[in-house]
Amino acid sequence: MNIEIIKYLNRIQAVKKDMLDFEYLVHLQKQHVLNVHFENLDILNKKPLSLNTEDLYKKIVLFQRGGVCYELNGLFYHLLTQLGFNPYLMAGTVHVRDEIWAIENAHLFMVVPVDNKEYLVDVGLGGKCPRIPVPMSGEEVIDSDGNYRVKKDEEKLLFYLQKETSTGWEILYRFEAPLNKWTIDSIYPICVLTETSPQSIFNKDYFLSRVTEEGRITLLGNTLIIVKGKEIIKEKLANHKIVEEAQRYFQLNI
Repeated sequence: MNIEIIKYLNRIQAVKKDMLDFEYLVHLQKQHVLNVHFENLDILNKKPLSLNTEDLYKKIVLFQRGGVCYELNGLFYHLLTQLGFNPYLMAGTVHVRDEIWAIENAHLFMVVPVDNKEYLVDVGLGGKCPRIPVPMSGEEVIDSDGNYRVKKDEEKLLFYLQKETSTGWEILYRFEAPLNKWTIDSIYPICVLTETSPQSIFNKDYFLSRVTEEGRITLLGNTLIIVKGKEIIKEKLANHKIVEEAQRYFQLNI
């Protein structure tokens, strides 16, 4: 299926340009993460996720919903492809904390070649999403929410997407050298695992997250976290407040 580009661009409040350069890629990525939020409501409601392009288009563009990484990056991949970019899909393993990692290769993202360089592009990492492409070469990029880089481990042949914090560089996820590229079909079994596995963090409680111009807003279970620059506000919510804040910040009925 060919998606309706103009409707998609309107959904993310982006413009159509003929010049497929780095600046346009920056524009598309930033507008996407600001306007399409991460949310796991279908998983919690035990509604099987579809990675079919038409279904993703209906959910995200027509029904104004968000989704998880497979859905958000999956549909954004189709938009970039139809616009004329040549992205390829990659899978990584999310770092939870310390030595704890999520399900292996359970995070879908993209690498996009543009202007003779390759960039990591991700619109499906929730509030921690970089707003701009991150060079695969290791150069640091300055985002309004902090600095990001891709760090290569030469010995293990692994790459790490990292974000700079007050205590150093935080690992967001790791991935192998982009030799064996992924497809929607090859990632689908891992998507099902993410929906059903006891190890998955997405099938247990609310996980809603959005990027803002100043930081991010996240609802984890009954905890609302609002980040504005260096200010972090955490609030435990009563059940009725969860419903109210989900509508207020994410335009979602739960």
